Amino acid sequence: MFETIIRNPLFRGLKIEETEELFEKGLYQIKKFKTKDIVAIQGEPCNNLMIMLEGTVQGQMVDSSGRLIVIEEISAPFAIATAFIFAEKNELPVSVVALKDCEILFVRREVFTDMLQKNKTVLLNYLTVISNRSKFLSDKIHFLTFRTIKSKIADFLLKRSKEAGSQTIILEETQQELADIFGVARPSLARTFKEMEDEGLIVIERKKMTLLDVNRLKKLAM
Repeated sequence: MFETIIRNPLFRGLKIEETEELFEKGLYQIKKFKTKDIVAIQGEPCNNLMIMLEGTVQGQMVDSSGRLIVIEEISAPFAIATAFIFAEKNELPVSVVALKDCEILFVRREVFTDMLQKNKTVLLNYLTVISNRSKFLSDKIHFLTFRTIKSKIADFLLKRSKEAGSQTIILEETQQELADIFGVARPSLARTFKEMEDEGLIVIERKKMTLLDVNRLKKLAM
């Protein structure tokens, strides 16, 4: 367990022995979740630091129209909803669902507060983490609110292409899952994919997608 914890950005720079001292016996709880289990529900109080020890979860938000929007995926060794633990209104902004079988470490807020007071490294790490989260959430709001569907797709495909090191990528997500990521209706997504193919930007062969005009895609993604 502690080998995973020291890889979490909150505890970066600590030795295993130091981490073991912070996590005294009985001051944490480990819970296991199966694929598709609900870990937490949007609107619930966020009273625990939740560290992923194994598996992957997805943060999902439902808007006023009932549309599902995927905010992000979090895998071990990262933590869930770190920026909301100490908020005055510390309600979870998203529901958290297990994408794979998970093991999650729960640390009560008051226990985590003691850790921050006892260890300066953890305190500075936490300030860095929540600052980075603010930047991520700002970028996500911009992505969901101010970009066209075509712009969102272009940005997404360019990032996947860079990760793969190839202009041909395999999309594991279904069209509905992609629509949830982009925050759009599935028919609108399918129509936009067809338009981009007709314009010579991409070629779609089932799950395989090839980027034909990277320069034009980069302009769309700006």
